[in-house]
Amino acid sequence: MLNHAIKKMKEDNKNIDYLELSSKYLSGNATDAEVQQLETWVLAAPSNKKEFLILRQAWLKANTKVVDKAINVNEEWKAVEQQISASAKMVALKPKRRGLFLKIAAAVAVLVVASLWLFQSGGGENKLTVFSESRLKEQKLNDGSQIALNQFSTASYSVGADGSRQVQLKGDAFFDVARDTSRPFVINTQDVNITVLGTSFYVDSRHQQDNIQVIVSSGTVAMEVGGQKVILTKGEVGTYVKSSQQLSENTNDDPNFLAWKTKRLVYENERLEKVVYDLNRTFHANVSLANSDLNNCPITATYQDKSLDAILRIIEKTLTLKATTNGQQTVISGTCN
Repeated sequence: MLNHAIKKMKEDNKNIDYLELSSKYLSGNATDAEVQQLETWVLAAPSNKKEFLILRQAWLKANTKVVDKAINVNEEWKAVEQQISASAKMVALKPKRRGLFLKIAAAVAVLVVASLWLFQSGGGENKLTVFSESRLKEQKLNDGSQIALNQFSTASYSVGADGSRQVQLKGDAFFDVARDTSRPFVINTQDVNITVLGTSFYVDSRHQQDNIQVIVSSGTVAMEVGGQKVILTKGEVGTYVKSSQQLSENTNDDPNFLAWKTKRLVYENERLEKVVYDLNRTFHANVSLANSDLNNCPITATYQDKSLDAILRIIEKTLTLKATTNGQQTVISGTCN
């Protein structure tokens, strides 16, 4: 029984999207349950502590003083709160949690110097970690390639011993890769490998989604997972369904796959279910429909530079529906005309 419980706890920790949890925590948007989940994950392994520290330092963005091993934990955490409060709202930790998180701070404090160096310099030209917060983040690499990260995503870039360009991706991002036939550009995300020489494409690997997608804007992309492989060209999409472990290749019929980057959503008699999917991807939101009868409600509209709240208000008026937000979740209910 004990072994089973330990095994289950390890599996639960493995499936935690720590990047999204850390981002929610630092921005003040984490629920009590999510704060507890993050704390448990950070304390589970030394590697988790390192990851959390790198993300914390990314949020603070610099000017962090060297921390001595004999640190006063309370003073250290107060200093961190002050730095964060300058640009973001800090989650108010309850007394029973504050002690636990101070333990986390103590555990990672001795890693500040090494981890901060890793994030800022990343080994010179061969390593770089890019972390997006609550907005689009664009980064140009030394080889001329461009990465545009959607909200709450991270990309770690390095050059392999064979000269290949390697990226570890968590979240979703658009890549415009500089062509170099002698140095392949390889992206790994949730066991899916994407290999290119020079092309532009979007990778949607959000942890909460069952599908991992690669949508090609130009060039050719190889997508591989579990012994399966597809070769994608302009206008095609590769989809890996995690639940069934199946990889497929199709024509891309989604004009809004880069709406999070272009800030433009266009619909012509589109189903509300698809619109909700796009809103969740574009704004990293949690919008759902109260019942399946709403799935086929038709929408014809163009949303240019509109906020999520503005779009929801327009949908309410257009279809005589009601969008109710509770915490981070929004539910659309009613009967559409």
